[in-house]
Formats: sequence, structure tokens, C-alpha cells
Amino acid sequence: MTITCRVLAVMFAVLGLLAPAQARENRWIDSVSVTVGKDDNSNNTDLYRLGLQNRWNRTWFNDGAWYLGGYWDLEAAYWDSDHDTNGSLYEVSLTPVLRLERDAGLSQTASPFTELGVGGHLLTEREIGRRDLSSKFQFGIHAGLGIGIGDKGRYQLMYRYQHISNANTRSPNHAINFHLVSFGYAFE
Repeated sequence: MTITCRVLAVMFAVLGLLAPAQARENRWIDSVSVTVGKDDNSNNTDLYRLGLQNRWNRTWFNDGAWYLGGYWDLEAAYWDSDHDTNGSLYEVSLTPVLRLERDAGLSQTASPFTELGVGGHLLTEREIGRRDLSSKFQFGIHAGLGIGIGDKGRYQLMYRYQHISNANTRSPNHAINFHLVSFGYAFE
């Protein structure tokens, strides 16, 4: 079994274990997500990420079909580079995310959304492949487009473009950019 298959199998197993915990009235976790992606440069880095989301209890501009809301996104990831040296690392991140979305209650088919998030990422290594990130603490910014489908937009499919760097706090700052596809499931 390849490393990719193993990582994906572990991700889906963890998600399967989270569903019963949510059913027992654990209200901190509103949704879960699985994300996969690849960097957009010659570093040949694949990313596999599991996420837990907690919706904010506040929304803005609720008068129409669209509203602005947000959530906390806690994620754990595995990065795998094709290069022999510095071939892998692990990451934990926490990101507040603003999301502009169509009210899922107004549509029986799909509710589109767009989002923007900026947060902190803690890496187990400073280097991945040929990239020297200079620090184990990184900043991440992402922009995403997605669609919620099913009852109240419960199933979500999203594309994210994410930039991770040390924000020039150290030299060198060999940032890394990822193209990501994410599948999420909201418990309610």
C-alpha cells in the first residue's frame, strides 16, 4: 500500500470515529473535512489534511439570500515531497475563516460560498524538499470557492489556494503555495 493510500485510509478512519462523538451532543465540532492538494512549484509536495470546524455564533448582513459568517478551522496535515532530502513533515494549524455564503435554506439544490482565512501553522520541520521555510512557525492565508449540497448544504466541496510562509520574519522565506480540494461534512 502506498503512503498516499495509507494517509487517506487513516483520514477516513478518524472521520468515521468523529461522527459518533458528534452524535453524543459534542457541540464544539460542527463539521469535519478532508483535504488533499499539491504545491504549484517544482518542489513536488503533496498535502493531506484532516480538519475540525467550529462555526461562529454570529453572522452579518442577514437581510438577503447571502450572509457573512465564519468558523474556526483546526487542522492536522501530512506533507510529502518527492525529493529524497527533507521528504516529509507534519503540520497543525488554527485558522479563523470568514465565509460569504448563500443561505442553504433558500435553495433545494446547492448553496455556493467563498471564503478567506489567515492563521498560524506549526510544522515539525523547517524544510520540505528543496524549500527552506526558515522557521517551524508559519503563517497561512487561503482563498476558497465552494458549494454546499444536500440538506442545508451539509456536504461541501471546495477549492482553496493557500500560501504558507514565515511572512518575512526570517531569511530565507521560501514560501510554498498549494492548490487544494476539500470535502466537508456538517453535522447539522
